[in-house]
Amino acid sequence: MTTIYFVRHVQAAGNIQRTFQGAIDTDISPQGEIQCQNLTDYFEDVELDKVISSPLRRAVRTGAAIVGGREIPLYTDERIKEISAGVWEGQPIDQLERDYPEAFRTWQSEPWNFAVEGSETMRQVFARCAAAVQDILAQNAGKTLAVVSHGCALRSCIAAALGLPVEGLGQVEWVRNGGVSKLVFAGDQIPGKAEFQGYTGHIDTGTILHGGTFYSRK
Repeated sequence: MTTIYFVRHVQAAGNIQRTFQGAIDTDISPQGEIQCQNLTDYFEDVELDKVISSPLRRAVRTGAAIVGGREIPLYTDERIKEISAGVWEGQPIDQLERDYPEAFRTWQSEPWNFAVEGSETMRQVFARCAAAVQDILAQNAGKTLAVVSHGCALRSCIAAALGLPVEGLGQVEWVRNGGVSKLVFAGDQIPGKAEFQGYTGHIDTGTILHGGTFYSRK
């Protein structure tokens, strides 16, 4: 059995400012530092073989927190970095809704068809994330890994890991900063099975109720 913990990076500057970060290489926030410690505590007794992260700083810092003080290799993979969003990057989300109403509706209701001036298409993002997931499984069958990515890219990674097409993105919920999804696979075979998705109980107070089921911590 192969196990992958898919983790969204901790809170970064753009998350506070409510801007569309995209591929801008932002640093984590003070709250993100606290969330890093939460993740270190969460993963301290999870025996990981390696951690694979997007190369953007907010993701690498999150990956380092998952490693903690242990001798676990941390690698980066360009294919799981966030969408390069062209004219949307760095813009306030509220302004995007006003200035690009049609594209914003597509982003929300048909994300697989999303593209704006200068951006990657969502289909391109999904294709590179799916290829990364396939390679990660092929190279790490039988191991336990953590994969750190971003809101949009992580959604594509999880959808691909579940065997969904790009049009199935809407079946995967957005994961909050520092959230964890655990999928298990028979060797390197897709689809995997989700044991839980979007868990934030290590960050939030109280028990997280998701999809009608109380999920275990690990």
